[in-house]
Parts: sequence; C-alpha cells; structure tokens
Amino acid sequence: MRSKVQAHADFAPPAFFIPSLGLKGDLSPPSCTLLTPSMALPMRSLLTNPDRYLRSFRLFLEKSTEHQSMREFMERQLPDVIASIGNGKSTINVLSIGGGAGEMDLLILSKVQARYPGVAINNEVIEPSADQISKYKERVAQTSNLGKVKFTWHEETADEYESRMNAEKKSKKWDFIHMIQMLYYVKDIPATVRYFHSLLESQAKLLIILVSGT
Repeated sequence: MRSKVQAHADFAPPAFFIPSLGLKGDLSPPSCTLLTPSMALPMRSLLTNPDRYLRSFRLFLEKSTEHQSMREFMERQLPDVIASIGNGKSTINVLSIGGGAGEMDLLILSKVQARYPGVAINNEVIEPSADQISKYKERVAQTSNLGKVKFTWHEETADEYESRMNAEKKSKKWDFIHMIQMLYYVKDIPATVRYFHSLLESQAKLLIILVSGT
C-alpha cells in the first residue's frame, strides 16, 4: 500500500512533491466479509470522538513514513520556500493551522530561525484539540533556542478562527501560513484556502501538505 504527499506553496499549482508516504508491511486483512445494504452500518467520523481519533492517528504514524517524508521536505525544500518571507522585517508572523502536538511546527520554526537569525518570531497556532495543545506546550518547554519565539495557542478549528476574525472585524496579515494534513477536516476546502491566502503579506507564503488521491 503506497501513498504520496503533495506540498503546495503559495496559491500556485503543486510546487513541491514528497514521495513515499507508504505503510510498512502488508496490512491488508486476510479475508473480507461482504455486507448487503441491510447489513451495512453508517460510518461515523473519527472527529466525533477526539480520543479515538488521536489513538488512530498515532497508530497511523507508527505504521507509515508520513513524518519521515515531511521531515525530508522540511530539510531539503523548505529553506527555499521561506527564503524571502522575512526580508527587512523585525518580526516574522507565522500562523499554524492544525498544529497538532507541534513536532512539525518546531521543525519549521528552526528553519525560519536559521534563515533569519536573531529576528523575533510571532507563532500563533490554531488547534481544536486541548490534548494536542498540551503536548505542544510540553514540547516547547523541552526545546532550547526558542527565546525569540512568542507562542500563542487558540483552541479552535480553522472555520472557528475565520468566524472569530470576521466577528471581531480583524484581518491580521501573516508572513508564513502552513496547513499540514488538516484540510481533510474543513467544510469547504476552496473557501478555506482562499480565506487564509487573503491573509498573506506581499512576500508571504502559504504551505499546504496533503496525502494525494493517488
């Protein structure tokens, strides 16, 4: 079973491609039972049970090379993506949509820091899971060299963030916005991408990483 990850920078056609988001070993079941329509049960979204979702997601990470593929992208191609986002700025504003427990976020921040040493970074995180935010904060507390980074967490979805900003009549601009493995959970993908794209500064970038349909 093989799958791939696609990464998009800005609003252009796919700019980056990460191969080998595969599963280790053969996980196919030894047999399959055919259900007739009368036997079939409606499938409930994992999002209705956050604890079960997190357990399922951790199992997925154990069996896949997803994080390895994303790490390779961050090491090899992200520096070029962020090469101009902070030019001439005293503070770089970064927005993480669906930041999870922060593993990829901190890797991204390390690359921003390497490109712009000594520049302050304002990193805001949109994440609906309180458990994930707690783990994110623990990871930050255990990581050195973050003295120039200010963290702010918002326990909400991307849709809720947009609604809150509209209600407060705010439209803060960002130098870098990333949406990693989270567009599966929004109601209207094109509208969500258009909204966050509208929040970009002139030299900013929007990074989207998804598992491809193939």
